[in-house]
Amino acid sequence: MRVPATVLVLLALACATATERPPPASGEPQAAAPGPGAVATDGGAPAIGPATPAGFSEVDALLAQSLPAWGGGVLHVEQGDAVIFERAYGGYTVADAVPIASATKLLSTLVILSLVRDGRLALETPVRSLVPDWPKDKAAVTLRMLLAQTSGLPARSPCLETRSTTLTACTQEIARTPLRAPPGTAFIDGGAGFQVAGRMAELAAGQPWALLIQTRLMDPLGFRSTGFGRTDNPRIAGGAQASAAEYARALRQLLPGPSPDLLGPELREAVLADQTGGLPLAQSAYSLAPGRESLRAGLGVYRDRAAPDGRALEVVAQGVFGFTGWVDTERRLVGVLVVRGKVSEVWPVEQRVRELVRKAVPVAAR
Repeated sequence: MRVPATVLVLLALACATATERPPPASGEPQAAAPGPGAVATDGGAPAIGPATPAGFSEVDALLAQSLPAWGGGVLHVEQGDAVIFERAYGGYTVADAVPIASATKLLSTLVILSLVRDGRLALETPVRSLVPDWPKDKAAVTLRMLLAQTSGLPARSPCLETRSTTLTACTQEIARTPLRAPPGTAFIDGGAGFQVAGRMAELAAGQPWALLIQTRLMDPLGFRSTGFGRTDNPRIAGGAQASAAEYARALRQLLPGPSPDLLGPELREAVLADQTGGLPLAQSAYSLAPGRESLRAGLGVYRDRAAPDGRALEVVAQGVFGFTGWVDTERRLVGVLVVRGKVSEVWPVEQRVRELVRKAVPVAAR
């Protein structure tokens, strides 16, 4: 039987950015008994949490109906310093951490850009200035290109699947891999470039990635369940797990005035800006998402809505299992949808959730 070409493309994109879907840390989620304040909803398992806030009843009903297909999930929405909606569905609790696949890119971008803020790196730092024996055909590759995924490196490399190797060895393997496009000429979503960026960060700081994550992300933001696990070859673009509330703290770094501030105003603007410069989209995570095929990227995020003047109105960080974090700059709002399904199936639900949240929450006064 001939497999449709669209299926093959989707599988290829998934392999480029995510590991095989792992099992939950303590077995498959089990249905939780409703606790105090639980709200029984039609069409699905009870939603665990307080009474539904005004304006969120449609969101709650949609998730109660949709999430049981994937075992449940969590929605967490914040505006300013307040959590305005948080609810777990099915067998989940609001504190559960799950593999986030390519949504890891934002976490890694924050770590690497904190070194830029401190003057240890610059976005225009060439890889060859730090990585020994970096080949001549890739001499033009810079840190900005790696984080913007315009380096011309292929989406993946076999070492991304090997936890028993090291980040140093994986970078060497990627260095030997032929370019897919000349540096700075195409957008190619994948993990190889981020792996090299992570190694640049290690060399610039003189510290292993695990220590950089701990001191530059986990400790400042008070993370307890978010991390990359124990490996000498962390998957910089796709190997983390996170909970909704902790990932929301990372997303708040993209809005003005976070505390602590890991980036500063200029780097925050760089993350949100279109970093693809109109380049051809040779490989995009959204190439098969109806109406979103032409989405452009910043640093570690995709720009899902933009104003006529180019300002990002909403950016999204999403993984192949469906985990989705987003920032709405108009409403100064962040949201996280925790789910473990197939992203192609989650897309319509995720899109509708964000539409309903925009309907429920007014644009913030300037």
